[in-house]
Amino acid sequence: MENLKISIADKPVANCALMLSHSPIYKHTQSMQIFYKNLLLLGVSYWLLLPLSAQVNYTANDRVTPYEGFFGYGTNVGYYPNWTQLELADITIGNEAQGIEGVGINSMRPALFEHFMEEWGYELRVKTFEHYKKLGAKDNVVFVGYPSEKHRDPTWYCDSHQSELFKNMYTPIWDGGANGTPYNDENYYAAYLYKTVTLYKDYVKFWEIWNEPDYSFTANSIEQPGEDGNWWENNPEPCDYDIHAPVFHYIRLLRISYDIIKTVDPEAYVAIGGIGYPSFLDAVMRNTDNPDNGKVSADYPLKGGAYFDVLSYHTYPHIDNSLRKWNNGIGGFVYFRHTDAAVKGVLKLQDRFREVLHKYGYDGGTFPKKEWIITESNVPRKPVNRGFGSDEVQRNFIIKALVESQKNDIHQFHIFTLGDKFDYERAKDIYDEYHIMGLFKNMFKAEPYRQKANDVGIAYKTTSELLHEMRFDQAAFERLQLPDGINGGVFKGEKSKPVYVLWAETKTDKSESSLRVLNFKDLTGINKLVRKNWDYSFSQDSTTIDARYVSLTGEPAFFTELGGLGDDGPDIDPRDPDNPYIIEVYPNPFLVELNVSFRLAIADQVTMNIVDHIGRPIKTLLSEEKLEAGNYTWRLNGDLFRPGIYFLKYSTSRTTQTKKVLLIRTKG
Repeated sequence: MENLKISIADKPVANCALMLSHSPIYKHTQSMQIFYKNLLLLGVSYWLLLPLSAQVNYTANDRVTPYEGFFGYGTNVGYYPNWTQLELADITIGNEAQGIEGVGINSMRPALFEHFMEEWGYELRVKTFEHYKKLGAKDNVVFVGYPSEKHRDPTWYCDSHQSELFKNMYTPIWDGGANGTPYNDENYYAAYLYKTVTLYKDYVKFWEIWNEPDYSFTANSIEQPGEDGNWWENNPEPCDYDIHAPVFHYIRLLRISYDIIKTVDPEAYVAIGGIGYPSFLDAVMRNTDNPDNGKVSADYPLKGGAYFDVLSYHTYPHIDNSLRKWNNGIGGFVYFRHTDAAVKGVLKLQDRFREVLHKYGYDGGTFPKKEWIITESNVPRKPVNRGFGSDEVQRNFIIKALVESQKNDIHQFHIFTLGDKFDYERAKDIYDEYHIMGLFKNMFKAEPYRQKANDVGIAYKTTSELLHEMRFDQAAFERLQLPDGINGGVFKGEKSKPVYVLWAETKTDKSESSLRVLNFKDLTGINKLVRKNWDYSFSQDSTTIDARYVSLTGEPAFFTELGGLGDDGPDIDPRDPDNPYIIEVYPNPFLVELNVSFRLAIADQVTMNIVDHIGRPIKTLLSEEKLEAGNYTWRLNGDLFRPGIYFLKYSTSRTTQTKKVLLIRTKG
């Protein structure tokens, strides 16, 4: 698993200026440096004018507010030389005003590092976050930390590496306004975090403290109790892991974070991680931030669990032994490289973390329960290292993981990553599948708005759109009583009937093949279902099926009751031989010309209009016109339309259908 994979600010400090000089958003580098350094100097006076804040007087041992928002379909943003951060937001979230369709993202995970903020100014990325909000992203996750060299702890706790954390963390967090600011200016982490949270609090719900602080360089992180060096009984050695500092210092980081964030924005959540090892969580939970071996004292009364609300974790099932098990009988591993095993691996890791939390009383009894998010996860699209991966594997995994996350109280899922950085052959040569796991194909080659979605991007968008502002219904799912070998979920919204996501579980190594036929009518009393597959968000194809014979494979499918509220699919299946109406629009998305074709098997009165994304009429093709049986085709010139999303509405005496069409943006 890579460390520091995300955003403009995720490169090592020494490379930051070089990287910025090649980024389109900073093309006029020298003048921008002068401008933003001056802005930072002006910002000093701004902080001096801030009112002194009432410090928080509780911890996560006292309260954790249950998260009530809708599920977050997120992504890690990343850095791509040809793209600005605003353009990346457009293609992930979607920008209807510009005719740019996204891939279902409604929450972002960028970074705001101290070394970046100190160099370029704390206000620099406010406009980017305003753009996220304008496009519809909510409850974003931001991970913080990573000091400038002048604010970095100079101590070498590990013989081979200097600490990655901040110096002066053990000075007081607050100074009573002695320097005109609410925080102690000499506590560099507190000062940076106060300024950052104050500026960005309107755009961020989850503040994630460091990225993978437990990123391990040794096997001690996975050793079991009783084994030499294990983290369950021994605190991690500074050389063991990424922060290169005692674990008490990371707990101090959490304590400062909780104090600052809850003081500035009590509605925000403080998240540990994203972390990957339950043994590291145990070390945090059993120690205080006391530099004297984590002991409890008057100055250090609480252990690490008091200083975070949310457990954020990272999970890559193809590398964490989720897909294999040792068998003494054969003297080797038995493999189960299929997506249901991969998704069970995601949940198994959550269970292991939960066991640690409960061990220390965070079960809703002694202390409040923690909330959950996943801020990195994925499986390979190609079999680079471990014989596991394909387009089918990746899209099946993502849909199943999104469904299972919601079933298990995980509030956000951030896919790694937004776009590929390599082509497959390059990734295979260097044995690195992480650069070909993106929602989009090679973004280092693609020019802005010329990107192409991978299958996983289409599947992600389909899931996000069909389950938009819906919640998993546990009671309804239990009432289904699905037979063994079939899995899925039931989702309900305020203005729509349930959406059922169903699949036949995969069980064979290196295979997604599985087939089951489900009598859904016997389970629900429903006679007809509208079926939509993983690519529905792009194809807009749906099929009406008899609920007695629902064919399921390892590929999840989405079902709604025929005629359900909010269902934009046809009331009558166009491919049903008993249906006299067939309508098609192609190509879709279209660049130059859109073809609209339909067949009437019987004479009927037809109305057909094109409206924009908010329902305003754009063009009328037919208005209650009596047509004889036959085939009809229209060709519409794309030059007559602005780029954007449109809907073709088609109605007869027996059916009303809506087709979404997209005129994509062109350059020039």
